Amino acid sequence: MLDKFGNDFKIETEVLQAWKNECYGTRVWAPLIGKPNILFDVNVPGHVEPCLDILRQVFVESFTQTAHKVNKESPPQKLLFHKDIPRYRKLIDPFFIRVEAVTDKEFWSEIDEISNTQRSELKFSRQSTIHQLYNLFIRKYKSEIVDDFEDMEESKDLQFANKLEEVIDLMEESAAGS
Repeated sequence: MLDKFGNDFKIETEVLQAWKNECYGTRVWAPLIGKPNILFDVNVPGHVEPCLDILRQVFVESFTQTAHKVNKESPPQKLLFHKDIPRYRKLIDPFFIRVEAVTDKEFWSEIDEISNTQRSELKFSRQSTIHQLYNLFIRKYKSEIVDDFEDMEESKDLQFANKLEEVIDLMEESAAGS
């Protein structure tokens, strides 16, 4: 997609490569390497987090086009894989060559399919969501929230405190009736 865009607008090769590196390596994969719990239901132990951060940093540096200078003042994590970075950088261009281009039609077809799957599989219930918000947040902090609404000039005119107290009463009645 970026190659097509670059060709259409006659973007310089170096700029196009920087776009691809930034979009793919830095924005997509690096955060997942550093914090896999963003996408996966995993618990990363505290002693593993620094290791993942080092791997993330090596991955990002592999996608950068300029070599970073390393000296005796450099942090140890930069020194660990410094000698390997040039070898990793050589793998980036062949990688992008092997990535198949996606047409606009394929892209939007996939987006539509994901949207339809989400719509059919994820049943959203407003009532359930309200109950969850109430149980997790409002019940715990109701007096502080009501006090804040009573203190705020903007909410006094709209009577947010009174309305919230009515909602709290309804929620408690509903919970007592179940």
